[in-house]
Amino acid sequence: LLHLLRYCSVTCMMSESGNGWNPLFSLQHWEDIVTHHTTDVESLPSFKRDAYIGNFTPDFTSLLNAPAHNDPFTLECVRDQRTGDFLYHKEVLKNVEENTDKSVRSFVSRAPAPESEDAKGSAMGRSFWPGGFSDSEEEEEEDVEETVDFVNNLLKIPPGFETGMEFVQDNLATIEDEPKNIQELITKLDEAILEQKSRSAERKDSTKHKSVTEDDSDTDEGETSGAPGGKFQWAIELDAESEVPDFYTQIGNLAYQFPFELDPFQKQAILKLHSHDNVMVAAHTSAGKTVVAEYAIALSNHHMTKVIYTAPIKALSNQKFRDFKEKFGEVGLLTGDIQINTKASCLIMTTEILRSMLYNGSDITRDLEWVIFDEVHYINDIERGVVWEEVLIMLPEHVSVILLSATVANVTDFAEWVGNTKRKQVYVVKTPRRPVPLEHHLYTGNSDKTSKELFKIIAANDKNFKTSEFEKAKSALAARKKTKKDGNQRPGKQAERNTILSFVRMLERENLLPCVIFILSKARINELAEGLTALDLTINKEKGLIREFITKCVGRLKGTDRDLPQIVFLKELMIRGIAVHHSGVLPLMKEVTEMLFEKGLIKLLLATETFAMGINMPTRTVVFDATEKFDGNCKRLLTTSEYIQMAGRAGRRGKDETGTVIILCKGKLPDYSDLISMVQGKAIDLSSQFKPTYNMILSVLKGKDLKVEELLKRSFAEYEEQVKARDYKRDRKGLEKKLEGLKPVSCQVCKNIEQYYMDGIIMMELETDFKHRILNTAKASKSLHPGRVVIISTPKFPFHLATIVNPNVDDKKDIRELKVIVLHSTGYSSGLDLSSTKESWERTVIALQVSPGVNNRSVGDAIKPDSQDDPDFTVCNVSLLDLSCVLVQKVTTDMEAIKRNLQHMRFNPRNWDRTPIDALAREMMHGYNKKPTELNYEVKDMDGVDLLGNIMKQRGAMANYSCSKCNTFDAHFKQTSEMMWIKKELERIAYSLSYQSLQFMPEFELRVRVLKRLRYLGNEDQLKLKGKAACAMSTSELVITELVFDNFFKDLEIEAIVAILSCMVFQQKRCSDPDLTPELEAAKKQFLTLAHKIVEAEVAEKLRPNDADFEEQFRFGLVEVVYRWAKGEEFQAIMQYTDVDEGTIVRCITRLDEVLRCIKDVARIVGDVDFESKMERASLTIKRDIVFAASLYVQ
Repeated sequence: LLHLLRYCSVTCMMSESGNGWNPLFSLQHWEDIVTHHTTDVESLPSFKRDAYIGNFTPDFTSLLNAPAHNDPFTLECVRDQRTGDFLYHKEVLKNVEENTDKSVRSFVSRAPAPESEDAKGSAMGRSFWPGGFSDSEEEEEEDVEETVDFVNNLLKIPPGFETGMEFVQDNLATIEDEPKNIQELITKLDEAILEQKSRSAERKDSTKHKSVTEDDSDTDEGETSGAPGGKFQWAIELDAESEVPDFYTQIGNLAYQFPFELDPFQKQAILKLHSHDNVMVAAHTSAGKTVVAEYAIALSNHHMTKVIYTAPIKALSNQKFRDFKEKFGEVGLLTGDIQINTKASCLIMTTEILRSMLYNGSDITRDLEWVIFDEVHYINDIERGVVWEEVLIMLPEHVSVILLSATVANVTDFAEWVGNTKRKQVYVVKTPRRPVPLEHHLYTGNSDKTSKELFKIIAANDKNFKTSEFEKAKSALAARKKTKKDGNQRPGKQAERNTILSFVRMLERENLLPCVIFILSKARINELAEGLTALDLTINKEKGLIREFITKCVGRLKGTDRDLPQIVFLKELMIRGIAVHHSGVLPLMKEVTEMLFEKGLIKLLLATETFAMGINMPTRTVVFDATEKFDGNCKRLLTTSEYIQMAGRAGRRGKDETGTVIILCKGKLPDYSDLISMVQGKAIDLSSQFKPTYNMILSVLKGKDLKVEELLKRSFAEYEEQVKARDYKRDRKGLEKKLEGLKPVSCQVCKNIEQYYMDGIIMMELETDFKHRILNTAKASKSLHPGRVVIISTPKFPFHLATIVNPNVDDKKDIRELKVIVLHSTGYSSGLDLSSTKESWERTVIALQVSPGVNNRSVGDAIKPDSQDDPDFTVCNVSLLDLSCVLVQKVTTDMEAIKRNLQHMRFNPRNWDRTPIDALAREMMHGYNKKPTELNYEVKDMDGVDLLGNIMKQRGAMANYSCSKCNTFDAHFKQTSEMMWIKKELERIAYSLSYQSLQFMPEFELRVRVLKRLRYLGNEDQLKLKGKAACAMSTSELVITELVFDNFFKDLEIEAIVAILSCMVFQQKRCSDPDLTPELEAAKKQFLTLAHKIVEAEVAEKLRPNDADFEEQFRFGLVEVVYRWAKGEEFQAIMQYTDVDEGTIVRCITRLDEVLRCIKDVARIVGDVDFESKMERASLTIKRDIVFAASLYVQ
């Protein structure tokens, strides 16, 4: 058959005819040939007859679906070398190393993956080359931000040419004044042309050609003429409030027709989408950010490309799938447990799924045009924020990004980082305007009688906080407390329930329903919901619609699942227009709640903070049950961002003129300053939560080209340092050029001057430590009072006499700096070239030149003014480290009078009397000339004595250097010190530009050492089998890999495996203790033993201090429940074995299925077919009934 196929492929030619291309032979002809060879045994070669299988029926259509294979050959185009005309194709052997490996960077060179790997890619697949990464270290050195000076810095020799052309300056006349209109511009241009013609007539006709080399560019790296301050801008802010009058002219035909007029900020963003630019939109909730995303989807359909929409939570992904499918039809969904239509042009997924696809080299990225990041402020999430950064860094070059965020303070800074990382500008569109303005109120009522106590503290479109309304609310509470003995106590449950009931009746009277009450505790929501049995907010028609919808949705469940207590309770609650929404509610019932709320049938919704995270469910009124929340560590005030996120749900666009926000004050008013800070505080800053993880390290290292250090360098946390890197490179060029111009000292006496300098640095550091130790003591603080005479050493005044005027202290009463009067001669200059040196070098030179013991300088060698009668002086501030000596001498002059005199000189210099200053100067000089003595601080502690001894020893050693006796020592020392300083600076810059300066480098190196200790990596950082297996895991990769390679699952029954693994996905801290069987207890103990191996490696490599809390990450509260579920018990039956909410159990089991599928991939990688089959069966045991009921949004 192979010979037949080869014969067919060779002889099946095409002949040209007037009607097109037609085969030489008909299909019937080929069928006859194949039938003959597959049915007639005699027609086969003799050595093949024994293997013949009779009764074979050929299936010709199967040839059209042949599996993909790795063909080692490819076709190469051959052309005429003289004309370039095409001659023929020839078959050549592929370069195996470049074209068959999955690490190939290019989308063109890498062969398409098998269809089974198309969506999420293969665990052993390798990422495509990320955008913004250089191909080599040499290219990395070139700063792409440097722009060309089209006047001075053009190349004169084309690349590859030996000679070039020198362009003679034409001295064109320039137009100095900017023309005001076209006519004036034409006139000025005509004048300039006439002037040029007259000059060219006088110029010689001959032109001189010569070879030149490329000029050194004087343009600073990172500069461009079009950006403010000369710096290149990666983020361009657009005017989101200005209309775009020619919008439809610029666009032409819109890719999607919206049924409403677009806002200016939406038009600005859409214009940039047509230019295939990166766009970041920052706006309040319900402002219309999704319009930009929808247009990008429509535009990608028009371009026949793909777009990915990422959402932070699964609920938002499901909701967007339904919304986009209704509008665009072809939409796919990828989450941890769902894959729908993965071939669609628009794919909706969580950010974690996209990260996995990028690391695995998914083929979807080939046709990807945009990635839309919704709720990008989730980058602040401590646990998951790193995922957003990884994805933004790893996206290929051809993919543009659309970032949708709530209003944040540093949106431009974040966009700058994205643009710099991807080497492509980001256009920022931000608008603070709300489509529906908010009104903020305080409610102090607690019954129907006091239900009118609603105080408006901030009106719509008014940023001013009404203090008078706050005082009225305060008075209302105070008046009520006078009538109650327990007025200061928190109301009981019944009183709180009555308060809510009266409050909801008030909302109903004032037409402020529907309403969402945010209660930041699941337990309190359940308690309050049970107490609202007397409240009914729906009419009969609405009750019928609600009952019909719930019955239809719940009818999809099987057996006893329809009669679960939670379902029965919530059904009765919803019929009366009340619902609850938190993580403990069954996913099906949460979706029912959301859909009924969206239809306006739910009037009162009790929800936790998660309801405001991304889900687009606006309402008439938002109520805060409290202004404090427990964040896992302590109880704290809501931040401004948290308050705005929840309050932003108030106000339905097109329905409400204003949105109403109410804070319930149940017996206690929030603190005034806290309230203002929460309601009117600054928007959040996007901050980096980047950190090196085992998953990231292994995923990057499985590709041979990428370095983990490059990801660390491009993180948002490192952005400021990367901006400085351009300055470092510029400084390095200047220092290297300057160093070339310096020559070592050739003096024979000063041959050891460089070692002298290095020892001097050591001495200076010792003296600095000594000053820190001595001058920060209580005795030193007392001695450094006004009137104390000191010797200071600063770049301007080296070793000068001064008197303390006033010590400046900080909040802790520690001396921060000293205000001193320095005496010096008129016209004094220090003789140092301060303009050409750095301050650090100046201080080094001065400290070495003036330190006692160096150059035999002593306390009595202070620089004094020439005239003692009329010296000049300067008032300045110095630090404690600028003190060379503190003298015993004190002046008796009234320093308070000196301070007043100096203030008088500052404000009225013409009438200033310098007599007090002259008297101070004479007393200073007289006392100093008499007997200058250094104050003894009596160092008594052993460390101080040792430090002082080391200083004296170092001073003695330096005094023995021959260079200090050179007649031109000062000049030689200055020359040497400048050279040494430049070398030190170059070392510092080299370190700053190296990977070692990265803040995450120490943790990264420790994690690599742990991976090598556990044999995930080899000595050359290559992945071993365990490392390859760990790449298949998305969570707890090391723990699960250790379990697999230690045969933990081999002897355990399937139900026990599922039950024990639940500890890795269950997160609730407090719940009832499970009753475990002996087998489960033994499995739990073995599990912790194997997990402890990883902790031991981390402790050994100093990645963690100890193993004290390692068991806290594993929670075994649902082991019994999951075990019984895997055994086949019904959901209603397993609920009696735990107090965990139904929704939490469902979420745990669904996440557990994701873990099982990952372990199945690990089994495939290690080649254990039986184990792979076992994990498949384990997954099937838990995938049933209500736990895996399909989402209503995908039906």
